[in-house]
Amino acid sequence: MADHCHDHCEHEHHHCHDDHCGCHNDHCECHKHGCACHGGKDSDEIKKELILIGICAFVFALSFIPLFKPFALFICLAVTLVAGREVLKEGFEDLMHLHFGEETLMSIAVAAAFIIGEYVEGTMVALLFTFGENLEGLAVDRSKKNIAALADIRPDTANIICPNDGDIEEVPAEEVEVGSEIVIKVGERVPLDCRVLSESATADASALTGESLPVQIEKGGILKAGCVVLGTTVHGETVSDYGDSAAARIIEMVEGASAKKGVTEKFITRFSEIYTPIVIVLAALVFLVPWIFGWLPVSESAHRALVFLVSSCPCALVLSIPLAYFAGIGSASKMGVIIKGSEHCERLAKVKNAVFDKTGTLTSGKLHVSEIRTAEGFSEKDVLRFAASAEALSDHPIAKCVAAKAEESGLSFPAADETNEIAGKGMSVFAEGKNIVCGNKKLFEHMSIVLPEERGANLYIAVNGTYAGAIFLEDTVREDSFETAQKLRTLGVEHCFMLTGDNEHAASKTASECGIDGYFASLMPEDKVDRIEEIKKSGITVFTGDGINDAPVLAAADIGAAMGMGTDAAIESADIVLMKGGISALAKAVAISKKIMECVRQNVIFIMAVKVAVLILGALGYAPIWLAVFADVGVCLLTVLWSLRLLRAKV
Repeated sequence: MADHCHDHCEHEHHHCHDDHCGCHNDHCECHKHGCACHGGKDSDEIKKELILIGICAFVFALSFIPLFKPFALFICLAVTLVAGREVLKEGFEDLMHLHFGEETLMSIAVAAAFIIGEYVEGTMVALLFTFGENLEGLAVDRSKKNIAALADIRPDTANIICPNDGDIEEVPAEEVEVGSEIVIKVGERVPLDCRVLSESATADASALTGESLPVQIEKGGILKAGCVVLGTTVHGETVSDYGDSAAARIIEMVEGASAKKGVTEKFITRFSEIYTPIVIVLAALVFLVPWIFGWLPVSESAHRALVFLVSSCPCALVLSIPLAYFAGIGSASKMGVIIKGSEHCERLAKVKNAVFDKTGTLTSGKLHVSEIRTAEGFSEKDVLRFAASAEALSDHPIAKCVAAKAEESGLSFPAADETNEIAGKGMSVFAEGKNIVCGNKKLFEHMSIVLPEERGANLYIAVNGTYAGAIFLEDTVREDSFETAQKLRTLGVEHCFMLTGDNEHAASKTASECGIDGYFASLMPEDKVDRIEEIKKSGITVFTGDGINDAPVLAAADIGAAMGMGTDAAIESADIVLMKGGISALAKAVAISKKIMECVRQNVIFIMAVKVAVLILGALGYAPIWLAVFADVGVCLLTVLWSLRLLRAKV
């Protein structure tokens, strides 16, 4: 059954270095289900094994026919050696190395059954155990394939332009060097992160971000691996190698997530290492004490010890608990949430405080004109038109926002005849024979133009030295921000806070629109860390952000959640990455984590209740061998199936 190798078993020249793996050969051929070893079985091999077990079961059934009764021992021995060959081999190898796993228990039980003449029961144990093991392996293999399907977002080949003759050659993507020129045709996925050499590129980034609208990337911008090129062929210069691309990092994060053990998983590992030798000693006592004191005949004592051994196997715990995490993390990845380890699931399930960055998290980061104030003698259209004239040639986000608003309002604004940019302050231009000044408060102080009390304006406009009006800009609140805060509260989150470097006015307005309990404004990155440390004192805290300045806060929080289109620094510092669905994915992460932990608790309670009951009945002589097998294989199968529900979990 699944041992602990699935968590950290690695290969270096085909040698397994995991202390708990149970792979003791120089050439690791570990077949324990859930193991990441290269020698593990795939679904086709498991299906072949199940067919062989079916044939063995048919041959075993022949031993009950009177004609074959004289050969029953040989039939049972042959069936046991064929059907249980891997379990017996692993069990005795583990025993030789004093590593006590469930295979060790099974091997001892089967051998003891044959020694005392209960070979029919020994064969049943081998058959049922191996059958259950392979069914579980099939289930695990399918769950792995669900996560492995993420690899489809990263092509294996790239079209590279040969520097010598300019010909296009298709080569393995992993062989493309940084700085190579590649060509991505319409409908193809981008194989490596590249800088756009064409005038522009249009791409479908939904596989990476979940955003359904195509993204436009100008010349010099970065086109990420996994995007699908639309519209026209794109030339790009690679800026990362195959293993360092955006798509590769996503795949690596998902595949690596299940390798990190949570507190419950670590407990199961320690538990099974201590539990197994104790069970062997207790089984020996169940056999020896009644026999030595003459309370029971040797055959009955041995039978009770066998039942005790078979029913006590911890395989259900060892397999179903990690599988619950694995299936849950896989399900989360399909929802657009990458959870980097099962320990984060445990904390997310208990989170009490949700803290958010403002810009790019609760808001979209896209500015819009929220208000235009005018002085006497000027209309809103006048102020907007003059501002658009002054800012028409600027690439600054505020300038673009003003120009877009003017176009949206159907205003025509004349091109400036003369322009003078005052760095960090604004613009002074001549248009329509007028001197138009447009900029921040410092610009007006610099030019000695008197301003009224228009606090918080982003742009002030003056015409021929006379104040004309002010324009206020705001970030656009994400549509799902308010709904996410409400959903988190229904999931047990007690407080929602916002941390931002923006001013008090902007912070207050955003917090109100998003349904946030409290906020802290005008913060530097180090101030945000201090606030997080304070908030953490009242309970487990998750912080969600996207900027490079959020990296320290993401690391300081109990759980750091990064927006998938945020900076690399934020994503690397985070414990979970929200790839799709924007901020609403955080609520999904909390919900799926609660489902995982609920499944784990249910499995543990069910497993321990059945095992304790059968162990007591077995020791008292009231449990037949089939009940012991059910307590092991049957319970294991039921809990595995219960864990696999998480692959289709809806939140």
